[in-house]
Amino acid sequence: MPHSTRYLGLALIPLLAFLAMAGTGQAWFEKEMRRLQADAIAARQAQFIVALAIIQRPPETWDDAFQRELGKLLGGSVTLETAAEEATSGKTLTPGHLAFDYPFPGTAGLHARVTFPAPAANRLIVLHQRMFTAVVLLALVSIVVSALLPFCYRPARETDSHTALPGVRSEILGLEHFARISVERGEALRRETGARHRAEEDLQVSRALLDRSMQERAQLGRNLHDNICQTLYAVSLSLEGVRRTAAGAGSGTTGLRLDQCIAELRRLNHEVRSYLKELEPDGILRQPFMEALESMLAGQSRSEGPKLVHDLQPDATGLITPEQTPEVVNVLREAVSNSIQHGRAQTITLQARRGEDSVVFAVQDDGLGFECSTAGGRGHGLANMQARAAALGGSVKIVSAPGKGTRVLLSIPVASEIRDKSEI
Repeated sequence: MPHSTRYLGLALIPLLAFLAMAGTGQAWFEKEMRRLQADAIAARQAQFIVALAIIQRPPETWDDAFQRELGKLLGGSVTLETAAEEATSGKTLTPGHLAFDYPFPGTAGLHARVTFPAPAANRLIVLHQRMFTAVVLLALVSIVVSALLPFCYRPARETDSHTALPGVRSEILGLEHFARISVERGEALRRETGARHRAEEDLQVSRALLDRSMQERAQLGRNLHDNICQTLYAVSLSLEGVRRTAAGAGSGTTGLRLDQCIAELRRLNHEVRSYLKELEPDGILRQPFMEALESMLAGQSRSEGPKLVHDLQPDATGLITPEQTPEVVNVLREAVSNSIQHGRAQTITLQARRGEDSVVFAVQDDGLGFECSTAGGRGHGLANMQARAAALGGSVKIVSAPGKGTRVLLSIPVASEIRDKSEI
């Protein structure tokens, strides 16, 4: 019995040492896993903030299709939730996924819930923890078996007890060697995890920069077509009219038209400089909506051209924000210019009406009209109108037929806080 007690004491010493090492390693792995999860959430939050800065679309206008597209861009899923929905839905996550909530400033409890798969490094750490736990259990079983062997096979002589001691020592050395290998493999896994995490962050940043570059490129193309090209066309027509009527008209009328043309050319030159600097007409950004609209219509009107009729409700035009003004004015400019250039209209009517949650603009002419099914090959103008309306969360509808004129309907959603302020 004294020999068995000594064997058991010798077995407990490496057991306690191994358990201490295992506990320390387990705590370290859990700390690293929490750090990697926090880094992954921070990186995804930064990517989400960059996407919001690029899109610049109010969260109240996010529909299901837009949320799915935004989730694909972030490599996960995006859902809008209010404070009431958050209290009822809970915070249950799918295994192997991470999530964070992004509150929108200036909204009443509205926030975005972003869920995405955990990085591959987290799964590797979890797998390593499971392997480490299995190793600990195997070591415990081995030590317990080695401690019970003396009780099952009691030595008959004192010499047998002395010969069993080298076997116990060899087992202890084997366990120490195994523990040293486990620590070395854990360090190698940590280095590989850090390298993969940095590679994933670089890939996300490159993708965000590429998406932003493509959007700026498309926006520049729309601005060049809708603003500069259409204004040049309107000014050229005005100059042609002045040239035809200069001989027979009075000097006062001719001088007034020439002054208007010169002012329009100067405005165009200022906008070109603004495009090169900020990719957006600086003049329109500083103008109220009605002032920018009147300036656009003044450039389109001509004495020998079609008659422009205005029917604009103040409570409708007053809901257009300064951020929406450039896109709305450019869509209306394109519609009016098409009626003059392609439709050869005699009368063009511009209307603005207020709906329950939107503002609707209508441009109606009595021109030649066209077949809507063949409108895709008529140039970039119609596609740019759709793109500008979509950037505001709205839509453009065109109704036309040969010989029956054309009607363009632009619908722009209105934010609830703006709508409530206008009703006070």
